[in-house]
Formats: sequence, C-alpha cells, structure tokens
Amino acid sequence: MRRTTTRLVRAVTALSALGLLAACSDSPAGNVLTDDTATPSPNQGIVAGTLEVKAQRPTLTLRNTTELVVGYMVVDKDQMVIALYPPCNTQCPTLVQGASVQVPYSQIGGYTAQSTEAIVMWWTYRRQADGSLRPESAVQTTRIRL
Repeated sequence: MRRTTTRLVRAVTALSALGLLAACSDSPAGNVLTDDTATPSPNQGIVAGTLEVKAQRPTLTLRNTTELVVGYMVVDKDQMVIALYPPCNTQCPTLVQGASVQVPYSQIGGYTAQSTEAIVMWWTYRRQADGSLRPESAVQTTRIRL
C-alpha cells in the first residue's frame, strides 16, 4: 500500500511540474490581448470567457471576458427578437477584451418604467487584415433582472 501511495504522489508531482512548465512557455496560447488592434492566433484553440452582465439600478455593467472584440445590443425582454446573426452587423457598440461599459436603463431598447428584465445580445468579431471587424459567432443572449 505504501509503495502505491509513493508512486501516486510522484505521478501527481510530475504532472504538476509539467503543467507549470506549459503555463510558462512562450507559446501564442499564453498571449493576452490588451487592445482592439491585437489579433489572437488562429491556432489558439478554445476562446474562453463570456460577456458578464450585472444590474445595479439605474445601470447595467457589461464586461468582456473573452479574448476577442465583442459586439452587443441591449433590449427590454418584451422587445427581444430572435437573431441568428449580429442584428446591426458592425454598427453595434463593441468592447475589447477586458473592457467594461455602463449602459443606463434609459438606453435599453424598449425600456419603460415598468420594465423588469432586459436581454443582452452579444457576439464576437475577428479583425480582418484591412482592420475591419467581421462577426464570427452566433448571437448569444443573457437575460438580466432590472
């Protein structure tokens, strides 16, 4: 039993060291974007994160935790439409990685004093060689109580 435990401890230690070495490497997957002109490597793999949404009367706070530029649109839940593509293409407001914005309730599409929930529609963009943004993902939705 003691020999099995010793082998297990050694295996866990070796795997931990290997993980630490991988995290400290100079690979493109370890790069972090800091502005909207940077473009992640296409070989980067999974893009983690989401658009965080918090409500604190009288504003919504949106924070981009993805590695890409995010476009968004906020509407009252009763004004929601199904969108399989960005509803305003590149005309919607955007957030670069790590950026936050506060949206006053009065700027929510269809908002009234009786509104109780809003829908935040959001999607990601890829920056093209010419500097333009091209939508690359389906529209995600987040429902938030006001």
